[in-house]
Amino acid sequence: MNDSWFKRNGIFFIPTKIFGWLILLISIIYAVYSFIQIDNRSHSVSDTLINFAFKLLIINAIYSLIAYFTIS
Repeated sequence: MNDSWFKRNGIFFIPTKIFGWLILLISIIYAVYSFIQIDNRSHSVSDTLINFAFKLLIINAIYSLIAYFTIS
């Protein structure tokens, strides 16, 4: 029985099950929410992008860890 939520395609993880798609959707929603929150507090475009890049790296790392450990 194949229960993997993700399929690995090179360095990317593609969702294959509903739980994988939910994790991807939650990651995207949280990234957009974080961008809006950072943009409201920042004073310049570079300030927004620098702070958002770090947050996006953390979101991608958590997504990749979840995907890596749910591949069978």
